[in-house]
Amino acid sequence: MCEEKLNIGDRLREERIRLGYTQQDGAKLADVGYTTYMAYEAGRSYPNAESLNLLHLNGFDVLYVVTGVRNEAALSNEDSSLLAALNQTDERGRATAIAALRGALDAYHRFA
Repeated sequence: MCEEKLNIGDRLREERIRLGYTQQDGAKLADVGYTTYMAYEAGRSYPNAESLNLLHLNGFDVLYVVTGVRNEAALSNEDSSLLAALNQTDERGRATAIAALRGALDAYHRFA
């Protein structure tokens, strides 16, 4: 028996849900209108390279979305969500978050 293969729209929806985003979030992250994003997930049209890159920067496994093959280096849901949040901060917020994480990891390793 042959399994039904997901199309690009199905995989895009799967990635959005994996990351905990709404369709409105997906549209905003891809820098397209809500109706356009809905058409992507419905398989009526396809995201361009710019939109795919923006989605990638927010944790989407774009290799999987386009090809159906998971990126072996793909991060966990939690890691992807944290990196997406970090990518949405300004430089000051990013520097603060990285310094705090490094400090916490250093403390952990000193007492582990």
